[in-house]
This record gives sequence, C-alpha cells and structure tokens, in this order.
Amino acid sequence: MARHDASELAIRLGRQAEAVCRHYLSNGRRQGRSWLVGDVRNTKGRSMFVRLVGPETGKGAAGKFTEYAAPRVMLRFRDWALSCGRLTAFTQHSVSAREVS
Repeated sequence: MARHDASELAIRLGRQAEAVCRHYLSNGRRQGRSWLVGDVRNTKGRSMFVRLVGPETGKGAAGKFTEYAAPRVMLRFRDWALSCGRLTAFTQHSVSAREVS
C-alpha cells in the first residue's frame, strides 16, 4: 500500500471513528470525546482511549489512540530493578521521563 493510500485510509477511518470503535472495540464505551477500552485486543478496561472528534490529520486527529499500559510496565520494571540492585543510568532516565509525563 502506498503512503498516500495509507494516509487516505487513516483519514477515512477517522471520519467514522465511533462506528469503527463500536464494531472492533465493542467492549469499550464512549466517554465524552473519546472511546475507552482495555487495549487493542478489545479487552474490558480503561487503559486505551481513541479520539472520536478532532481534525482529519495532525495533533489531536480523530481516530488516534493512546494506550496507558506502557508506563505501568516501566514502573514494574523499575521496582524489579531496584529490588535486584540493577538500576542503571538508562533505566533511571527512562522511568523518570515516564513518571513526569
């Protein structure tokens, strides 16, 4: 698929973001301007949200999603590293960057 075709497909899916979510992420629910669901595998929960309203492209575009599982994984890794005495400079930087945002 050419880059232009992929961009056009993303725009078209963004225009129908709620319908796409209702079909493929049926264990989620609408909350305000977002669709909340556990993850991309359609599990129940609130770790991922999909923007339902926004511009067609760029920051805040409809159809873009964010999943919050990664910061928790990093925090668990930090706890393991601390308990084992294996906290490196790289780990400290990665974890502190995740905790601030």
